[in-house]
Amino acid sequence: MTAPPTKEEILSTMKEAEPLLAFYDELSYEEKSKLYKQLCTLNLSEARQWFIDSEEQRSPSSAEDFRPIPRSHHFAQTELHEVVLDQLWNTGMDAIAKGEVCAIVLAGGQATRLGSSQPKGTIPLGIDAAFGDSLLGIQAAKIALLQALAGERDHQTPGKIHWAVMTSPGTEEATREHVQMLAKHHGFDFDEQITIFSQDEIAAYDEKGEFLLGTKSSVVASPNGNGGLYSAISAHLPRLRAKGIKYFHVYCVDNILCKVADPHFIGFAISKEADVATKCVAKQQGELVGSVCLDHGKPRVVEYSELGAELAEQKTSDGKYFFSAGSIANHFFTMDFMDRVCSPSSRLPYHRAHKKIAFVDSNGDVIKPEKPNGIKLEQFIFDVFELSERFFIWEVPRNEEFSPLKNHQSVGVDCLSTCQRDLAYVNELWLTRARAILNSTKRLFLKTIASYNGENLQELRHREITDQSIETNHEINKFFVNH
Repeated sequence: MTAPPTKEEILSTMKEAEPLLAFYDELSYEEKSKLYKQLCTLNLSEARQWFIDSEEQRSPSSAEDFRPIPRSHHFAQTELHEVVLDQLWNTGMDAIAKGEVCAIVLAGGQATRLGSSQPKGTIPLGIDAAFGDSLLGIQAAKIALLQALAGERDHQTPGKIHWAVMTSPGTEEATREHVQMLAKHHGFDFDEQITIFSQDEIAAYDEKGEFLLGTKSSVVASPNGNGGLYSAISAHLPRLRAKGIKYFHVYCVDNILCKVADPHFIGFAISKEADVATKCVAKQQGELVGSVCLDHGKPRVVEYSELGAELAEQKTSDGKYFFSAGSIANHFFTMDFMDRVCSPSSRLPYHRAHKKIAFVDSNGDVIKPEKPNGIKLEQFIFDVFELSERFFIWEVPRNEEFSPLKNHQSVGVDCLSTCQRDLAYVNELWLTRARAILNSTKRLFLKTIASYNGENLQELRHREITDQSIETNHEINKFFVNH
Protein backbone atom coordinates (compact mmCIF):
# COMPACT_ATOMS: atom_id res chain seq x y z
CA MET A 1 0.00 0.00 0.00
CA THR A 2 1.30 3.45 -0.93
CA ALA A 3 2.01 5.51 2.17
CA PRO A 4 -0.70 8.13 2.75
CA PRO A 5 0.38 11.80 2.70
CA THR A 6 1.46 13.46 5.92
CA LYS A 7 -0.73 16.02 7.63
CA GLU A 8 1.56 18.79 6.42
CA GLU A 9 1.35 17.57 2.82
CA ILE A 10 -2.45 17.59 2.98
CA LEU A 11 -2.59 21.08 4.49
CA SER A 12 -0.26 22.47 1.83
CA THR A 13 -3.04 21.99 -0.75
CA MET A 14 -6.12 21.81 1.47
CA LYS A 15 -5.85 24.24 4.37
CA GLU A 16 -9.61 24.00 5.11
CA ALA A 17 -9.06 20.39 6.22
CA GLU A 18 -7.05 21.33 9.32
CA PRO A 19 -9.80 20.71 11.95
CA LEU A 20 -10.60 17.40 10.27
CA LEU A 21 -7.03 16.17 10.80
CA ALA A 22 -7.12 16.52 14.60
CA PHE A 23 -6.63 12.76 15.11
CA TYR A 24 -4.70 12.05 11.91
CA ASP A 25 -1.51 11.00 13.67
CA GLU A 26 -3.43 8.35 15.64
CA LEU A 27 -4.83 6.67 12.54
CA SER A 28 -3.62 3.52 10.82
CA TYR A 29 -2.26 3.68 7.26
CA GLU A 30 -5.61 2.37 5.99
CA GLU A 31 -7.64 4.93 7.99
CA LYS A 32 -5.38 7.78 6.83
CA SER A 33 -5.79 6.73 3.21
CA LYS A 34 -9.56 6.49 3.60
CA LEU A 35 -9.80 9.95 5.18
CA TYR A 36 -7.53 11.52 2.56
CA LYS A 37 -9.52 9.96 -0.26
CA GLN A 38 -12.74 11.39 1.20
CA LEU A 39 -11.22 14.84 1.69
CA CYS A 40 -10.23 14.91 -1.98
CA THR A 41 -13.86 14.38 -3.05
CA LEU A 42 -15.47 17.02 -0.83
CA ASN A 43 -14.18 20.21 -2.44
CA LEU A 44 -13.76 21.87 0.96
CA SER A 45 -12.63 25.26 -0.33
CA GLU A 46 -15.82 25.71 -2.34
CA ALA A 47 -17.91 24.07 0.39
CA ARG A 48 -16.91 26.88 2.74
CA GLN A 49 -18.31 29.41 0.26
CA TRP A 50 -21.48 27.37 -0.31
CA PHE A 51 -22.26 27.68 3.40
CA ILE A 52 -21.89 31.45 3.24
CA ASP A 53 -23.95 31.71 0.06
CA SER A 54 -26.72 29.52 1.48
CA GLU A 55 -27.39 32.16 4.13
CA GLU A 56 -28.15 34.71 1.43
CA GLN A 57 -31.11 33.00 -0.24
CA ARG A 58 -33.43 34.84 -2.58
CA SER A 59 -35.40 37.60 -0.89
CA PRO A 60 -38.69 36.15 0.34
CA SER A 61 -41.60 36.55 -2.04
CA SER A 62 -44.85 38.04 -0.76
CA ALA A 63 -48.38 36.77 -1.27
CA GLU A 64 -49.01 39.05 -4.25
CA ASP A 65 -45.99 37.55 -6.08
CA PHE A 66 -47.55 34.05 -6.23
CA ARG A 67 -50.02 32.89 -8.87
CA PRO A 68 -51.23 29.42 -9.83
CA ILE A 69 -49.96 28.03 -13.13
CA PRO A 70 -52.60 29.20 -15.66
CA ARG A 71 -55.14 26.62 -16.83
CA SER A 72 -53.72 26.91 -20.35
CA HIS A 73 -50.58 25.23 -19.00
CA HIS A 74 -52.18 22.94 -16.39
CA PHE A 75 -53.92 19.81 -17.70
CA ALA A 76 -55.58 17.09 -15.62
CA GLN A 77 -55.44 13.61 -17.14
CA THR A 78 -58.88 12.67 -15.76
CA GLU A 79 -60.51 15.62 -17.57
CA LEU A 80 -59.31 14.61 -21.03
CA HIS A 81 -61.35 12.54 -23.45
CA GLU A 82 -60.22 8.98 -24.10
CA VAL A 83 -59.54 9.81 -27.76
CA VAL A 84 -57.13 12.57 -26.71
CA LEU A 85 -55.43 10.28 -24.18
CA ASP A 86 -54.97 7.63 -26.89
CA GLN A 87 -53.34 10.24 -29.14
CA LEU A 88 -50.95 11.27 -26.35
CA TRP A 89 -50.16 7.62 -25.59
CA ASN A 90 -49.34 6.99 -29.26
CA THR A 91 -47.09 10.07 -29.39
CA GLY A 92 -45.20 8.86 -26.32
CA MET A 93 -44.94 5.31 -27.67
CA ASP A 94 -43.62 6.62 -30.98
CA ALA A 95 -40.80 8.37 -29.10
CA ILE A 96 -40.05 5.15 -27.19
CA ALA A 97 -40.11 3.08 -30.41
CA LYS A 98 -37.57 5.47 -31.94
CA GLY A 99 -35.24 5.13 -28.92
CA GLU A 100 -35.64 8.81 -27.98
CA VAL A 101 -36.52 8.37 -24.28
CA CYS A 102 -34.23 8.16 -21.26
CA ALA A 103 -35.69 7.42 -17.82
CA ILE A 104 -33.59 8.84 -14.97
CA VAL A 105 -34.19 7.41 -11.51
CA LEU A 106 -32.96 9.39 -8.50
CA ALA A 107 -31.64 6.58 -6.30
CA GLY A 108 -28.99 8.20 -4.12
CA GLY A 109 -30.75 7.68 -0.79
CA GLN A 110 -30.22 4.94 1.75
CA ALA A 111 -33.13 3.34 3.60
CA THR A 112 -31.98 4.48 7.05
CA ARG A 113 -35.45 5.73 8.02
CA LEU A 114 -36.78 2.30 7.09
CA GLY A 115 -34.30 0.65 9.43
CA SER A 116 -32.07 -0.70 6.65
CA SER A 117 -28.55 0.12 5.51
CA GLN A 118 -29.34 -0.89 1.91
CA PRO A 119 -30.09 1.56 -0.87
CA LYS A 120 -33.82 2.26 -0.83
CA GLY A 121 -34.32 1.00 -4.38
CA THR A 122 -32.97 -2.47 -3.54
CA ILE A 123 -34.75 -3.44 -0.29
CA PRO A 124 -37.22 -6.38 -0.46
CA LEU A 125 -40.87 -5.34 -0.70
CA GLY A 126 -42.45 -8.67 0.22
CA ILE A 127 -44.73 -8.56 -2.85
CA ASP A 128 -42.81 -10.39 -5.62
CA ALA A 129 -44.68 -8.44 -8.29
CA ALA A 130 -41.47 -8.27 -10.33
CA PHE A 131 -38.12 -10.01 -10.50
CA GLY A 132 -35.91 -8.67 -7.71
CA ASP A 133 -38.89 -7.83 -5.43
CA SER A 134 -37.68 -4.24 -5.13
CA LEU A 135 -38.64 -0.76 -6.27
CA LEU A 136 -35.93 -0.89 -8.93
CA GLY A 137 -37.17 -4.36 -9.86
CA ILE A 138 -40.69 -3.06 -10.51
CA GLN A 139 -39.28 -0.16 -12.53
CA ALA A 140 -37.09 -2.44 -14.64
CA ALA A 141 -40.11 -4.64 -15.41
CA LYS A 142 -42.12 -1.57 -16.51
CA ILE A 143 -39.29 -0.56 -18.87
CA ALA A 144 -39.17 -4.10 -20.31
CA LEU A 145 -42.95 -4.11 -20.78
CA LEU A 146 -43.01 -0.69 -22.49
CA GLN A 147 -40.26 -1.81 -24.88
CA ALA A 148 -42.28 -4.92 -25.76
CA LEU A 149 -45.44 -2.83 -26.31
CA ALA A 150 -43.47 -0.44 -28.52
CA GLY A 151 -42.19 -3.38 -30.55
CA GLU A 152 -45.73 -4.66 -31.13
CA ARG A 153 -46.67 -1.43 -32.92
CA ASP A 154 -46.54 -2.08 -36.66
CA HIS A 155 -44.20 -4.98 -35.87
CA GLN A 156 -41.33 -2.59 -35.35
CA THR A 157 -38.03 -3.49 -33.77
CA PRO A 158 -38.57 -2.64 -30.09
CA GLY A 159 -37.13 0.74 -29.21
CA LYS A 160 -34.81 0.76 -26.24
CA ILE A 161 -35.53 2.99 -23.25
CA HIS A 162 -32.24 4.17 -21.84
CA TRP A 163 -32.18 3.84 -18.05
CA ALA A 164 -29.94 6.25 -16.14
CA VAL A 165 -29.55 5.55 -12.42
CA MET A 166 -28.25 8.32 -10.17
CA THR A 167 -26.64 6.89 -7.05
CA SER A 168 -24.45 8.40 -4.35
CA PRO A 169 -21.06 7.24 -3.05
CA GLY A 170 -22.82 5.30 -0.28
CA THR A 171 -25.28 3.51 -2.57
CA GLU A 172 -23.44 3.07 -5.86
CA GLU A 173 -21.87 -0.37 -5.39
CA ALA A 174 -24.99 -2.14 -4.06
CA THR A 175 -27.23 -0.39 -6.59
CA ARG A 176 -24.95 -1.31 -9.48
CA GLU A 177 -24.98 -5.00 -8.48
CA HIS A 178 -28.78 -4.98 -8.18
CA VAL A 179 -29.31 -3.23 -11.53
CA GLN A 180 -26.86 -5.61 -13.25
CA MET A 181 -28.97 -8.51 -11.96
CA LEU A 182 -32.18 -6.87 -13.24
CA ALA A 183 -30.61 -6.08 -16.61
CA LYS A 184 -29.50 -9.67 -17.10
CA HIS A 185 -32.98 -10.96 -16.26
CA HIS A 186 -34.76 -8.61 -18.69
CA GLY A 187 -32.18 -8.87 -21.46
CA PHE A 188 -31.04 -5.26 -21.24
CA ASP A 189 -27.59 -4.54 -22.65
CA PHE A 190 -26.02 -3.18 -19.46
CA ASP A 191 -23.20 -1.29 -21.15
CA GLU A 192 -25.33 0.20 -23.94
CA GLN A 193 -28.72 0.72 -22.33
CA ILE A 194 -27.89 1.61 -18.73
CA THR A 195 -25.89 4.50 -17.29
CA ILE A 196 -25.04 4.48 -13.59
CA PHE A 197 -23.57 7.68 -12.22
CA SER A 198 -23.06 9.17 -8.78
CA GLN A 199 -24.08 12.52 -7.42
CA ASP A 200 -21.60 14.44 -5.29
CA GLU A 201 -21.45 14.41 -1.53
CA ILE A 202 -21.13 17.59 0.48
CA ALA A 203 -19.69 17.99 3.97
CA ALA A 204 -22.05 18.84 6.84
CA TYR A 205 -21.47 21.83 9.11
CA ASP A 206 -21.97 22.93 12.67
CA GLU A 207 -24.05 26.08 13.22
CA LYS A 208 -20.96 28.25 12.65
CA GLY A 209 -20.06 26.64 9.34
CA GLU A 210 -17.24 24.40 10.59
CA PHE A 211 -16.88 20.91 9.15
CA LEU A 212 -17.56 17.88 11.37
CA LEU A 213 -15.90 14.53 11.90
CA GLY A 214 -18.26 11.55 12.16
CA THR A 215 -15.43 9.32 13.36
CA LYS A 216 -11.76 10.08 13.83
CA SER A 217 -11.19 8.91 10.25
CA SER A 218 -14.25 10.18 8.37
CA VAL A 219 -16.00 13.47 7.68
CA VAL A 220 -19.76 13.83 8.11
CA ALA A 221 -21.04 14.14 4.55
CA SER A 222 -24.23 13.40 2.64
CA PRO A 223 -25.52 13.49 -0.97
CA ASN A 224 -26.05 17.03 -2.27
CA GLY A 225 -29.80 16.70 -2.90
CA ASN A 226 -31.79 15.70 -5.97
CA GLY A 227 -30.66 18.91 -7.67
CA GLY A 228 -27.21 17.33 -7.83
CA LEU A 229 -28.54 15.56 -10.92
CA TYR A 230 -27.57 18.34 -13.30
CA SER A 231 -23.85 18.53 -12.56
CA ALA A 232 -23.63 14.73 -12.10
CA ILE A 233 -25.17 13.77 -15.45
CA SER A 234 -23.52 16.51 -17.51
CA ALA A 235 -20.58 14.34 -18.55
CA HIS A 236 -22.97 11.70 -19.93
CA LEU A 237 -25.17 14.00 -22.05
CA PRO A 238 -23.00 13.95 -25.21
CA ARG A 239 -23.12 10.14 -25.26
CA LEU A 240 -26.88 10.10 -24.69
CA ARG A 241 -27.44 12.69 -27.41
CA ALA A 242 -25.34 10.59 -29.79
CA LYS A 243 -27.64 7.64 -29.02
CA GLY A 244 -30.60 9.71 -30.20
CA ILE A 245 -32.07 10.61 -26.80
CA LYS A 246 -34.39 13.64 -27.04
CA TYR A 247 -36.50 13.37 -23.89
CA PHE A 248 -35.90 12.61 -20.21
CA HIS A 249 -38.35 11.34 -17.62
CA VAL A 250 -36.90 11.97 -14.15
CA TYR A 251 -38.46 10.33 -11.09
CA CYS A 252 -37.67 9.33 -7.51
CA VAL A 253 -36.95 5.69 -6.78
CA ASP A 254 -39.26 5.55 -3.75
CA ASN A 255 -42.65 5.85 -5.56
CA ILE A 256 -44.00 2.31 -5.97
CA LEU A 257 -46.74 3.53 -8.35
CA CYS A 258 -44.44 5.51 -10.64
CA LYS A 259 -45.19 5.00 -14.34
CA VAL A 260 -41.62 4.92 -15.60
CA ALA A 261 -41.20 6.56 -19.03
CA ASP A 262 -44.97 7.18 -18.98
CA PRO A 263 -46.12 7.46 -22.63
CA HIS A 264 -49.10 9.65 -21.67
CA PHE A 265 -46.84 12.13 -19.86
CA ILE A 266 -44.13 12.11 -22.53
CA GLY A 267 -46.71 12.36 -25.31
CA PHE A 268 -48.40 15.28 -23.55
CA ALA A 269 -45.12 17.17 -23.16
CA ILE A 270 -44.12 16.54 -26.77
CA SER A 271 -47.54 17.63 -28.06
CA LYS A 272 -47.26 20.90 -26.11
CA GLU A 273 -43.65 21.43 -27.24
CA ALA A 274 -42.74 21.73 -23.56
CA ASP A 275 -39.10 22.02 -22.56
CA VAL A 276 -40.09 21.20 -18.94
CA ALA A 277 -43.22 19.53 -17.59
CA THR A 278 -43.97 18.21 -14.13
CA LYS A 279 -46.45 15.67 -12.85
CA CYS A 280 -48.57 16.86 -9.94
CA VAL A 281 -51.38 15.58 -7.76
CA ALA A 282 -54.21 17.65 -6.33
CA LYS A 283 -53.20 18.82 -2.86
CA GLN A 284 -55.10 17.56 0.17
CA GLN A 285 -56.13 19.46 3.27
CA GLY A 286 -53.28 20.13 5.66
CA GLU A 287 -50.70 18.61 3.30
CA LEU A 288 -47.29 20.25 3.55
CA VAL A 289 -45.96 19.34 0.09
CA GLY A 290 -44.60 22.05 -2.18
CA SER A 291 -46.96 23.83 -4.58
CA VAL A 292 -46.04 24.30 -8.23
CA CYS A 293 -46.94 27.89 -9.04
CA LEU A 294 -45.66 31.13 -10.57
CA ASP A 295 -43.41 33.42 -8.54
CA HIS A 296 -42.91 36.79 -10.26
CA GLY A 297 -44.22 35.08 -13.40
CA LYS A 298 -41.66 32.23 -13.33
CA PRO A 299 -42.54 28.59 -12.52
CA ARG A 300 -41.32 27.41 -9.16
CA VAL A 301 -42.07 24.95 -6.35
CA VAL A 302 -42.97 26.91 -3.22
CA GLU A 303 -42.93 25.29 0.19
CA TYR A 304 -46.03 25.47 2.40
CA SER A 305 -44.21 27.64 4.93
CA GLU A 306 -43.35 30.22 2.25
CA LEU A 307 -46.81 30.21 0.67
CA GLY A 308 -48.38 30.75 4.09
CA ALA A 309 -51.46 29.09 5.58
CA GLU A 310 -53.90 31.66 4.20
CA LEU A 311 -52.86 31.21 0.57
CA ALA A 312 -52.26 27.47 0.94
CA GLU A 313 -55.81 26.92 2.21
CA GLN A 314 -57.54 29.33 -0.21
CA LYS A 315 -60.17 27.62 -2.40
CA THR A 316 -61.90 28.36 -5.69
CA SER A 317 -65.68 28.49 -6.14
CA ASP A 318 -65.78 24.77 -7.04
CA GLY A 319 -64.06 23.80 -3.79
CA LYS A 320 -60.59 23.08 -5.16
CA TYR A 321 -57.47 24.63 -3.70
CA PHE A 322 -56.39 27.77 -5.53
CA PHE A 323 -52.77 26.52 -5.30
CA SER A 324 -53.70 22.92 -6.01
CA ALA A 325 -50.66 21.51 -7.84
CA GLY A 326 -48.78 19.32 -5.35
CA SER A 327 -45.25 18.41 -6.45
CA ILE A 328 -44.36 14.69 -6.51
CA ALA A 329 -40.80 14.95 -7.92
CA ASN A 330 -41.70 13.55 -11.34
CA HIS A 331 -40.47 15.60 -14.29
CA PHE A 332 -40.00 15.79 -18.07
CA PHE A 333 -37.08 17.61 -19.68
CA THR A 334 -35.94 17.89 -23.27
CA MET A 335 -32.35 17.16 -24.20
CA ASP A 336 -31.93 20.76 -25.35
CA PHE A 337 -33.06 22.04 -21.94
CA MET A 338 -30.74 19.65 -20.10
CA ASP A 339 -27.84 20.80 -22.25
CA ARG A 340 -28.59 24.37 -21.19
CA VAL A 341 -28.72 23.74 -17.44
CA CYS A 342 -26.21 20.91 -17.03
CA SER A 343 -22.51 21.45 -16.68
CA PRO A 344 -19.94 20.43 -14.06
CA SER A 345 -19.74 24.08 -13.01
CA SER A 346 -23.50 24.58 -13.06
CA ARG A 347 -24.38 25.21 -9.44
CA LEU A 348 -27.93 25.60 -8.26
CA PRO A 349 -28.39 27.41 -4.97
CA TYR A 350 -27.88 25.37 -1.83
CA HIS A 351 -30.69 25.22 0.72
CA ARG A 352 -30.12 24.74 4.43
CA ALA A 353 -31.62 21.92 6.49
CA HIS A 354 -31.10 21.97 10.26
CA LYS A 355 -30.41 18.44 11.46
CA LYS A 356 -29.30 16.42 14.46
CA ILE A 357 -25.77 15.40 13.48
CA ALA A 358 -23.63 13.03 15.55
CA PHE A 359 -20.00 14.16 15.59
CA VAL A 360 -16.61 13.59 17.21
CA ASP A 361 -15.63 16.34 19.68
CA SER A 362 -12.14 17.65 20.43
CA ASN A 363 -11.62 14.86 22.97
CA GLY A 364 -12.36 12.17 20.40
CA ASP A 365 -15.73 11.30 21.91
CA VAL A 366 -18.81 10.73 19.75
CA ILE A 367 -21.56 13.19 20.67
CA LYS A 368 -25.15 12.32 19.77
CA PRO A 369 -27.23 15.51 20.12
CA GLU A 370 -30.85 15.54 21.27
CA LYS A 371 -31.78 18.57 19.16
CA PRO A 372 -30.60 19.99 15.80
CA ASN A 373 -26.99 21.09 16.10
CA GLY A 374 -25.82 21.35 12.51
CA ILE A 375 -26.62 22.13 8.91
CA LYS A 376 -26.73 20.00 5.79
CA LEU A 377 -26.94 21.68 2.41
CA GLU A 378 -28.90 20.34 -0.54
CA GLN A 379 -29.87 21.39 -4.03
CA PHE A 380 -33.44 21.06 -5.31
CA ILE A 381 -34.14 19.55 -8.71
CA PHE A 382 -36.98 22.00 -9.38
CA ASP A 383 -34.84 25.11 -9.01
CA VAL A 384 -34.29 24.97 -12.80
CA PHE A 385 -38.02 25.41 -13.52
CA GLU A 386 -37.63 29.18 -13.71
CA LEU A 387 -35.31 28.70 -16.72
CA SER A 388 -38.06 26.96 -18.69
CA GLU A 389 -39.50 28.72 -21.72
CA ARG A 390 -42.49 26.37 -22.14
CA PHE A 391 -43.54 24.91 -18.79
CA PHE A 392 -46.57 22.65 -18.28
CA ILE A 393 -48.28 20.68 -15.49
CA TRP A 394 -49.70 17.19 -16.03
CA GLU A 395 -52.02 16.41 -13.11
CA VAL A 396 -52.62 12.74 -12.34
CA PRO A 397 -54.80 10.86 -9.80
CA ARG A 398 -52.86 10.48 -6.56
CA ASN A 399 -54.28 7.03 -5.76
CA GLU A 400 -53.11 5.69 -9.12
CA GLU A 401 -49.65 7.26 -9.39
CA PHE A 402 -48.21 8.36 -6.06
CA SER A 403 -47.34 6.22 -3.06
CA PRO A 404 -43.82 6.86 -1.74
CA LEU A 405 -41.83 4.59 0.57
CA LYS A 406 -40.27 7.01 3.02
CA ASN A 407 -40.92 5.87 6.59
CA HIS A 408 -40.48 2.97 8.98
CA GLN A 409 -43.50 0.71 9.30
CA SER A 410 -44.17 2.07 12.80
CA VAL A 411 -45.04 5.50 11.36
CA GLY A 412 -48.02 4.10 9.46
CA VAL A 413 -47.83 6.63 6.62
CA ASP A 414 -45.75 6.40 3.41
CA CYS A 415 -44.39 3.07 4.65
CA LEU A 416 -44.16 -0.47 3.25
CA SER A 417 -47.71 -1.49 4.22
CA THR A 418 -49.25 1.62 2.61
CA CYS A 419 -47.22 0.99 -0.56
CA GLN A 420 -48.49 -2.61 -0.66
CA ARG A 421 -52.06 -1.42 -0.07
CA ASP A 422 -51.86 1.24 -2.79
CA LEU A 423 -50.34 -1.10 -5.38
CA ALA A 424 -53.11 -3.64 -4.70
CA TYR A 425 -55.70 -0.86 -5.07
CA VAL A 426 -54.38 0.12 -8.51
CA ASN A 427 -54.22 -3.51 -9.68
CA GLU A 428 -57.78 -4.19 -8.49
CA LEU A 429 -58.94 -0.97 -10.18
CA TRP A 430 -57.49 -2.18 -13.50
CA LEU A 431 -59.18 -5.57 -13.06
CA THR A 432 -62.53 -3.91 -12.34
CA ARG A 433 -62.17 -1.75 -15.46
CA ALA A 434 -61.39 -4.93 -17.43
CA ARG A 435 -64.68 -6.34 -16.01
CA ALA A 436 -63.08 -9.20 -14.15
CA ILE A 437 -65.19 -10.54 -11.26
CA LEU A 438 -63.17 -10.17 -8.07
CA ASN A 439 -64.00 -12.74 -5.43
CA SER A 440 -60.72 -13.26 -3.60
CA THR A 441 -60.13 -13.13 0.14
CA LYS A 442 -56.60 -11.81 -0.38
CA ARG A 443 -55.11 -8.66 -1.82
CA LEU A 444 -54.57 -9.08 -5.52
CA PHE A 445 -51.23 -8.19 -7.07
CA LEU A 446 -50.74 -8.39 -10.80
CA LYS A 447 -47.31 -9.28 -12.11
CA THR A 448 -45.74 -5.98 -13.17
CA ILE A 449 -44.87 -7.44 -16.56
CA ALA A 450 -48.56 -8.28 -17.20
CA SER A 451 -49.86 -4.73 -17.63
CA TYR A 452 -48.46 -1.20 -17.62
CA ASN A 453 -51.66 0.82 -17.46
CA GLY A 454 -54.47 -1.74 -17.28
CA GLU A 455 -54.07 -2.93 -20.88
CA ASN A 456 -53.73 -6.61 -21.93
CA LEU A 457 -56.22 -7.85 -19.31
CA GLN A 458 -59.04 -8.67 -21.76
CA GLU A 459 -58.58 -12.42 -21.15
CA LEU A 460 -59.91 -11.83 -17.64
CA ARG A 461 -63.15 -10.18 -18.82
CA HIS A 462 -66.12 -11.80 -17.00
CA ARG A 463 -63.73 -14.33 -15.39
CA GLU A 464 -64.12 -14.92 -11.67
CA ILE A 465 -60.91 -14.27 -9.77
CA THR A 466 -60.82 -16.45 -6.67
CA ASP A 467 -58.08 -17.72 -4.38
CA GLN A 468 -58.42 -21.15 -5.99
CA SER A 469 -58.34 -19.93 -9.60
CA ILE A 470 -55.20 -17.92 -8.92
CA GLU A 471 -53.55 -21.08 -7.58
CA THR A 472 -54.77 -23.64 -10.11
CA ASN A 473 -55.99 -22.05 -13.36
CA HIS A 474 -53.07 -21.19 -15.62
CA GLU A 475 -55.20 -18.93 -17.84
CA ILE A 476 -55.74 -16.78 -14.75
CA ASN A 477 -52.67 -17.27 -12.57
CA LYS A 478 -50.25 -16.21 -15.31
CA PHE A 479 -51.38 -12.64 -14.56
CA PHE A 480 -51.06 -12.77 -10.76
CA VAL A 481 -48.54 -12.96 -7.97
CA ASN A 482 -49.48 -16.14 -6.08
CA HIS A 483 -48.79 -15.77 -2.36
